[in-house]
Amino acid sequence: MKRVIAGLVASLVLLTPLPAHAAAPDPVKVLRDQVAPGRGVTVSLVTHLSADGKRFMTIRTDRVTGFRRGGLVETDDSTTYYAPDVPEEIKSDVLFPTLLIRVKDASYTSGGELVGRLPLGKKWVRSRWPESSPTDVTVDLFQPGTLRALLDTASSVGPRAAKGTIYTSKIPGLPFGGIPSERGEKLAWALWFDARGRVTRLTTKTSQRTNDNYELGLGSDLRFTGWGARVTVEPPPEDLVVEAEDLPTLDLFGDFPVTLEAPPKGK
Repeated sequence: MKRVIAGLVASLVLLTPLPAHAAAPDPVKVLRDQVAPGRGVTVSLVTHLSADGKRFMTIRTDRVTGFRRGGLVETDDSTTYYAPDVPEEIKSDVLFPTLLIRVKDASYTSGGELVGRLPLGKKWVRSRWPESSPTDVTVDLFQPGTLRALLDTASSVGPRAAKGTIYTSKIPGLPFGGIPSERGEKLAWALWFDARGRVTRLTTKTSQRTNDNYELGLGSDLRFTGWGARVTVEPPPEDLVVEAEDLPTLDLFGDFPVTLEAPPKGK
């Protein structure tokens, strides 16, 4: 009797359909779905610069990223620099946080090297050409094709992480400011995903030999939080803005006369 019961149990187990395992999310498709007009994500970036293995600068940027129709990406950055060995003559340029808003075909900059150099009552400088940000010297995940290019060169892929190496010339756009090289520089990268396939972290590491024979190292760590949040990036108040072309020109023997103001505390 026991053998008969055991046989029946075995038959039932074999005939009972097993629950289907859901396929792992495709991170490329997930990212494409996240880049929706009116939505956005918060990005925290830490960049380390080194020369011959000795770190000389750390840059921290907190960015709110907003997506607009037509694939436009608008950003609101706050960046601080830590450089203990920076020359005294430029120390004031990195003493205060630098604020940068890129929205509606214009860039707005405040703080940093501008502190004490703007006309009375003005806090922001507007330029009609793109102003650089520390995030421009790493991989732009929102450049179409970038995530796919990374994953296509993966040496290890799992449901929640992937890593590999790629030459910068194979990455869409102009990563790292467009390093002029036939193949580009070799870049080591690593990605982490949440259970829904959304990118939560991206690290990159690369180096290149400079003209004065230094090995310049560049490492970045980006953390992504708040995917899908409603985001609106706005320009600063118009009465606080001065046009870049309206600023007095710096002469060769010193800065133009200014009225010193306290560094901006925000927007």
